[in-house]
Amino acid sequence: MLVPVGKGIELDVDVTRLNTEVMDHVVKTGLRNLTMDSHASATQKADPTGYIAKSRELAERKLASLYSGVIRTQAIDGPKAPTDPVAMVILRLARKAVQKKRAKELTAASKGDRLALLNKLATEYAEAHNSKLRPRAIKIVELESDEAEPAKPEPKAAKRKAA
Repeated sequence: MLVPVGKGIELDVDVTRLNTEVMDHVVKTGLRNLTMDSHASATQKADPTGYIAKSRELAERKLASLYSGVIRTQAIDGPKAPTDPVAMVILRLARKAVQKKRAKELTAASKGDRLALLNKLATEYAEAHNSKLRPRAIKIVELESDEAEPAKPEPKAAKRKAA
């Protein structure tokens, strides 16, 4: 699993090497952070009497969405998308494929959940079809990263004097 740790650094983590106690701690910390972030907008200043109930509702809604397999990420906290250009193109190709193949399912989803569902399905598709998408993605990255040669200015035509 590639884990972005900041400053463009990604660590390849073999989670099978983590023992039960460490895995429990990682999951507990991750769930705590996700649910805390989900209710941060419910403040005492905004709603002096109902902010705790609103916080609980938002945290429970986040947990329910996690149970249903929906993950939403905010770009504010740093890059959540892959930082590897090839992986980014693979995900872009996967999104296009999912939008074509699963259009009815995406349309049936509520407007608020549509993007999260698309991202989830695209990620699954990218993982399942990585070997098929990777060669194409590599070519696309090569084409997109080639710098075009600067255009040479055309020679100006000499002005003719009127006779």
